[in-house]
Amino acid sequence: MIYPAEMHKVMIGIHHRYAGTFLQAIHEAGIIELTPISEGEHLLHLVTPVEREEIRQAIAAAQSRTERAVEVLTDQNNGERGRIAAFFLPEKRDPVNVSEKTPQECLDAAAQSNPLIEDVLLKRTRLSAINEQLLRLGEEEQHLLLYATLSDTLPPPEEKQFLTIRAGLIPGGECEDVALLLWEEGIENAVAASVCRFQEEGMVALVVSHRTAADRVDSLLRSRAFADFQFGWRTGNVAGALRSVGQEREALKREREEINESLDTIRKQKYQQLFGLAEELRLAREQIDASARAGRTRDLRLYTGWIRRRDIPTLEKIGEDSAGGTLIYRSIPGTDGDADVPVSYAHPFWLRPFETLTSTFARPRYREVDPTIFLAPVLVITFGIMLGDAGYGLCLAILSLMLLAGPARAPGSTRDLGWVLLACSLSGIVFGILQGGFFGDLFPAYLGMAVPFARVDPLTNPLAILTAALIFGIAHLNVGLGIAGYMNLKDGKTGEMIKKQGLWFAIQPCAAILLFSFFGWAEFSQALILASGFGAAACAIMIIITEGPLGFFSITGFLGDWLSYTRILALALATAGIAMTVNILAGMIWSIHPVLVVVAIIFAIAGHAANLVLQALGGFIHALRLQYVEFFGTFYQGGGRAFSPFAADRVATRLLEDDT
Repeated sequence: MIYPAEMHKVMIGIHHRYAGTFLQAIHEAGIIELTPISEGEHLLHLVTPVEREEIRQAIAAAQSRTERAVEVLTDQNNGERGRIAAFFLPEKRDPVNVSEKTPQECLDAAAQSNPLIEDVLLKRTRLSAINEQLLRLGEEEQHLLLYATLSDTLPPPEEKQFLTIRAGLIPGGECEDVALLLWEEGIENAVAASVCRFQEEGMVALVVSHRTAADRVDSLLRSRAFADFQFGWRTGNVAGALRSVGQEREALKREREEINESLDTIRKQKYQQLFGLAEELRLAREQIDASARAGRTRDLRLYTGWIRRRDIPTLEKIGEDSAGGTLIYRSIPGTDGDADVPVSYAHPFWLRPFETLTSTFARPRYREVDPTIFLAPVLVITFGIMLGDAGYGLCLAILSLMLLAGPARAPGSTRDLGWVLLACSLSGIVFGILQGGFFGDLFPAYLGMAVPFARVDPLTNPLAILTAALIFGIAHLNVGLGIAGYMNLKDGKTGEMIKKQGLWFAIQPCAAILLFSFFGWAEFSQALILASGFGAAACAIMIIITEGPLGFFSITGFLGDWLSYTRILALALATAGIAMTVNILAGMIWSIHPVLVVVAIIFAIAGHAANLVLQALGGFIHALRLQYVEFFGTFYQGGGRAFSPFAADRVATRLLEDDT
């Protein structure tokens, strides 16, 4: 928990007869990060790299087609339920029970489902074509309605031997006489008619010209951004063409509805089957790719990779159960600080959601102190103080529970952030009660009673919170310095510890005595004050000597880091102050006339909602900043590489246990 999990470099050998079952077993267990055998140069003269199986390309193609079909059915479900409902309340499906399959068996299963997949993809293609046709029909209908203002008879769809006919729209601008424009340009072999519809779309124009004048007419029309009407193959009168468009539209809509009903039936009956098949194909492809990382001799398959020390017994059991007892291995512990060693967190379940926040800044290096154990409680507590309102905390708790029940239900960073939000919202409730905030001063202002268990109000007693924040800040910074000092001592860097941390530990008590004495907060003997002055000056000089001229900025920077913790009070005051202002304004609206009570309530809800969003974002960002900037800056480096085990990560399927 304090350090990342202990990692071992492992080299594994098994009899080639068990290569497939062994690879499946470690894939399901997810305990080893496989590395290419080619990276072990000392092994290349002993083994031959395993070539990737030819079946891989066929499996990848089948996987792609199956995933596209699953995506079509997923979109079908989301379209019926609505995007918002599908996001907050995703449909829950039980995994499909499956047995272990070889890559060839997965490919055979895909071949059996191929007619269904083909049907889904063809229906999707047809739906896209229908939607495009409906858009085209909409444009044709609009063009027909515009053209009807000029003539009841459509122009012929094909050009005549000697005449060119252009019908279209000149958008925007001033209405002009097209016939006059032709005359001004000296185009005599052309006639035009136009109707000005500038208030709506533009100007409808019809130009008939002899072929000898067609190029000049086109040039003139292009200069006016002329856009041709599209009537397709339609001829005759406009009314008949509009009826034809309407009939086509209705036929296409009926066909679309039938296809949607068919896809919905397939989704209800076959979605989970296809989803599971896509997952099995993905896992088969991963196993083929992993097998190509191995080396081989006449009888052995050789694998190399990284494993957590706690998982070595699991590897041994897999060797007994899935490799016929032929497994041999050698493990070597990773070296402290080695950038090649992957990093895996070693946290209890309640701390795991906060891993995402640590990784967002930087994953710890191997055997570096993992700051997550310090980040989690400090983030939750400081956020709660900054929010400081039980009503807002209750709203955030409800929102976080909705997320965890919906879009954050599946494992991943979204779920982790949902749990973090829930922890922070509960902290907001607790500290809101202690600070007497429930939607601001709602209780005392409108109910005539104080919030139960309230202890300190940031608006009436800000010094109490400011003092607590500064005490907490100096303690927090010193914890970071202590961690850095411990790491230096552990690495045998005593001199580095004295220069980088020891001087800061020495200067702080001296500065504290001088500060308390100056402001009259405590009384000290003159000798102690004098000694503290000499001590602080000596430490400051040593810091400047060891760090150079920039040492002065280190001193001011440390002071700035400490004072940054005053933001805890600032955010608490902002939450309470704005919430109280919203309540006052809502009360003023209500007091004007009883009829305005609804307006007052709407204003109060909108104001508190806006304040909740602003203060929740501000509280989380500033609470996290105190970790990333002030605290991490004292000791943390990070830069580790994430441990990426060869893991099945099943979602749609559940592997049945082999009872034989």
